[in-house]
Amino acid sequence: MKVKPIQPIYRSFDKDERHAAEEKRIHRLLGLLCEMNVSQSRLQFLKLKSQRKETLRWLRVNLGINNSYHKNFSRAHNLIHLLLRSAA
Repeated sequence: MKVKPIQPIYRSFDKDERHAAEEKRIHRLLGLLCEMNVSQSRLQFLKLKSQRKETLRWLRVNLGINNSYHKNFSRAHNLIHLLLRSAA
């Protein structure tokens, strides 16, 4: 007898919680990036939902060029990785 694996059921309140968690991560990332050497245009693009995924990809590649010495670099890099995983 085959048993189907349990699939999570996503209800509307789950989506709201996931959206709130994503916005919280974006807000924390913006706070970290304000202290780093990142152009203001990239910060503005990160605030726009339509440009967010492309900007996160750019940040994943280019953030370490001028900011790898920064004390919060690893924190920001982890947040970018989490946001990209949730956006996919």
